[in-house]
Amino acid sequence: MRIAIRIMAVVFAIILCFVFLLSSIRYVAFNEKLYRKLQIKHEIAPFVLMTQEELDDITHEIIKYMKGDRKDLVIYDIQEGVKREIFNEREKTHMVDVLNLFTVSEWVLVIMICLLAIIVIAGFLMDMDTMRSIFLKTVMITMVITVLLFIMLIFYMIVDFHSFWMLFHEILFTNDLYLLDPYTDLLVNIMSLDFFVSISYYVSLCFGLLFLGMFATIGGVKLMRKVIKSGQEV
Repeated sequence: MRIAIRIMAVVFAIILCFVFLLSSIRYVAFNEKLYRKLQIKHEIAPFVLMTQEELDDITHEIIKYMKGDRKDLVIYDIQEGVKREIFNEREKTHMVDVLNLFTVSEWVLVIMICLLAIIVIAGFLMDMDTMRSIFLKTVMITMVITVLLFIMLIFYMIVDFHSFWMLFHEILFTNDLYLLDPYTDLLVNIMSLDFFVSISYYVSLCFGLLFLGMFATIGGVKLMRKVIKSGQEV
């Protein structure tokens, strides 16, 4: 029984790490204030010959699209009295792929959270005393090991972000529509490589904060149990 619960704890910890990662990605990806902060930092608006307010409007519509709150990315602006679409077909088709990824990530997140609940409930039904004695400890050890692997990935990002970013796209996408041309495609200019370096930094930061919060919670639970146990002994 102890072995089964240890295995369940290991699986729980790994799933929890991925829940933290997906939650961090989604939080950062849908954060308009952060986008604006990074756009100003990297001077994106003047580079694409827009005001920050115009870029904010476009960013708002892109995020709405990624959330599934608008049906397409047909967005117009007016230049010298002429109305034109700001995104071409290649850009819009690529964003369909991005939307699909976020839709899948939402379902994956829900499934993983349900699995976490099932593991905890099943463990307590199997052996409540064993769960109390080894589950949290095994979870903490496994999470540390898993996070160390993520830290290795972060070092890879720091050393060669371009290589990491290309590998990331090759794994997630089945086409080459993500290879946009900065001379013809606005999307790659308003979401430049430097912009995504900063985005990745904030995803890593959010993930780290969630991890630390989890450790603080587990530590608090263990401390509370010790206090209650010592009080009962007295």
